[in-house]
Amino acid sequence: MTVAIVGAMAIEIEYLLKEINCPEKIEKNGYTFWLGDFSDKKIILTYSGVGKVAAAVLATTLVNLFPDLDLVINIGVAGGIIGKTKIGEVISFNRYAYYDADATYFPKYVRGQIPGCPAYFTPEENFLKVCQGIISHEGMVLSGDAFFTNNAEIKQVIETHFPNENVISLDMESTAFAQSFYHLQIPFGSLRVISDLIGSAVSEYEENLQPCAYLACQSLLTVLGKI
Repeated sequence: MTVAIVGAMAIEIEYLLKEINCPEKIEKNGYTFWLGDFSDKKIILTYSGVGKVAAAVLATTLVNLFPDLDLVINIGVAGGIIGKTKIGEVISFNRYAYYDADATYFPKYVRGQIPGCPAYFTPEENFLKVCQGIISHEGMVLSGDAFFTNNAEIKQVIETHFPNENVISLDMESTAFAQSFYHLQIPFGSLRVISDLIGSAVSEYEENLQPCAYLACQSLLTVLGKI
């Protein structure tokens, strides 16, 4: 089984690079791919950079280099929703959509949906099942090219456009990864840790980034042993 583990930032895979022996390294399109083995699986570690376009370019490069992937896992930290999540909680996503996609001028589309795509993207079912018992929450993630700091703004977006969804997190890459691997026909899932609650001080994110990124990696090693 070949599993690719993808972060947005280098710090989000730093702990894994220490724990997984990766004797081989490949560089392509400005990205670095570390190759190793863990729990009888071939492992590829890499990070994309921040944002939707970075996620899409990385996904395409990854699949072109390694066409026989069995699973891609997005690892890292995420912003949580006050009242839904707490800092340090391990989460996974069962639905992916964009908070900044709006084609609702056409009646057949809903907010968050890209024309020609489903209303939302979903992860590989077995991966989500394996995560049970490790994660604290599963729910919808909304992605887009903004780092939100205003809780009232996010509350309004959710109440107006996603009132019936269990939105637990916002980030800048997850849905772009989900969309990319949907088109590339590669099973995909996410494992993240809440590093900050949207609306809190920016220092909260900065203080929690490293320990929460490491916790995400530690949790993923447990998941890899169960897949």
